[in-house]
Amino acid sequence: MAERLAEVTARRRNIEGLRQVVDAMRSLAAVRQRQAADALPAIRAYAGIMAAALARGVALLDRLPAGGIRPVFGNGFHAHTTVILFTPEHGFTGAFTERLLAAVADAGTLWVVGSRGVLLAQERGRPVGWSVAMATHTDAVPATARAVAEAIYAGVLDGTLGRIDVVYPRVEGAAERIVRDGLLPVDPARVTGSGAAGPPPLVNLEPQRLVERLADEYLFAQLMHAAMESFAAENAARLVVMVSARRNVDETLTSLTAAERRLRQEDITNEVIELSAGGV
Repeated sequence: MAERLAEVTARRRNIEGLRQVVDAMRSLAAVRQRQAADALPAIRAYAGIMAAALARGVALLDRLPAGGIRPVFGNGFHAHTTVILFTPEHGFTGAFTERLLAAVADAGTLWVVGSRGVLLAQERGRPVGWSVAMATHTDAVPATARAVAEAIYAGVLDGTLGRIDVVYPRVEGAAERIVRDGLLPVDPARVTGSGAAGPPPLVNLEPQRLVERLADEYLFAQLMHAAMESFAAENAARLVVMVSARRNVDETLTSLTAAERRLRQEDITNEVIELSAGGV
């Protein structure tokens, strides 16, 4: 009886320690989700401003340039599509990464941002053409976006990349949605509908060069947006998992505490019976 009580007591203490870990992870996920949610309006506005600026820059050209990464329009892209998938860097997100990978089952060439996505793709036998670590805090999102942009530039310039789509999760209220956007080549209709109206802007650069620079900034803005949306969704998924884990921990602790009390009472009762019998 004493051995059984000791086992239950030891397990209860271990679970109490686990509860502290779960609480810490839950709090961290909530803070990071809030930080990402606070940053997203500015990033969305930034992406919109760059789309509008690019639209006004394109309006200065007699015709859209053909091909090349600078600018990112035209016929220089072959038809093969590369999909860039944003996934978590760390675990404890439930089936979140599995859903993301399932959304790109048709990808010809897969690039993955986030170590969890890379590991899962390898487990599923999916080849990954290129990968990079996902940001683990909001301040690191620009560096992640920049790393992806540089890899895109290199791939398009050496002719190994064609069309590029970006896939990322997005939190909409209490729901999660997986978004797939065309990244390159830039759809002229998409940007020219973003703010080309109005008088032509005053510029100091030759229009072709101006559009090249704006296109680079537009690409970076789109990648920043995708990365921050993914970061917010990842931490939302982790928060859900940690809330569920805390509930399960509490239920387990309630059961173990009750068992511990019962065993202790039985142990005391047996001791009393033995002492009473010895005194007869």
